[in-house]
Amino acid sequence: MKRNTRWYLLAAAAGALLAGAALWAARAFPAAPVAVLGAVGLAGGLLLFCALAELLSVQDPARRERDREDHDERSAMIRAKARARAGDVLLWLLLFGAAYLYFFDVPKWVNITLLGLACLKKLLDWMFTVWYRRQY
Repeated sequence: MKRNTRWYLLAAAAGALLAGAALWAARAFPAAPVAVLGAVGLAGGLLLFCALAELLSVQDPARRERDREDHDERSAMIRAKARARAGDVLLWLLLFGAAYLYFFDVPKWVNITLLGLACLKKLLDWMFTVWYRRQY
């Protein structure tokens, strides 16, 4: 599997430009909000760091072997089943939490939020089931 390194090069360049722009703006406009400039600089630095880390790891043969193992069919099926089981456990925890908190002096919005999240999870299950039936 050949990797497309063009995107990593573009991300590294964009990260360097963002970090440089934040440093330039901090010196050119001393009254600018520090939080905004810090966020832009941090985003640029993280983007640059992540892109360079991906570029440097492309040549690693152990990394290529791990990628090959991660993307085989058996591993993908095991991860899909584990995610489905975790989603079911989460649904039951949400429902149990809503029922448990109903009997205590907890504001109603907490119960409604938990039940809303459980309903959202069931709706997403149904939507993905329909989507995968049409796709496969």
